[in-house]
Amino acid sequence: MHLGQKKLFAALSVGIFVGVIIFYSYLQSRAIIAGPKIIVDWPKSGSVATTSLVTVLGTIAHANEVTLQGRPIFIDLDGRFSEQLLLMEGYNIIELTAKDIEGRMDKKTIELVYGDGI
Repeated sequence: MHLGQKKLFAALSVGIFVGVIIFYSYLQSRAIIAGPKIIVDWPKSGSVATTSLVTVLGTIAHANEVTLQGRPIFIDLDGRFSEQLLLMEGYNIIELTAKDIEGRMDKKTIELVYGDGI
């Protein structure tokens, strides 16, 4: 190989290596960059509750403050939560909010109907 070809090969190798490092860093940090994420497993919005006591189940990722109806709730190490709420007769709105240290928020609203005659 000529000296020019060796320099070109070295520069190309370094460029590819740096590109791979940047791409890998992006893949590893994209969830953190996106902010918190709430997934509510139960109850589904629009459903009808048959009892006044309902358990809200789900998962929250990348959050340091989590509230349900304005009160703080706790999540386990895997981000899962299970909280019980007492519903009023008729139409109910449940609000779940997650906030990260950067101030980014995710909010989920669950609408339920509870009634004895329903």
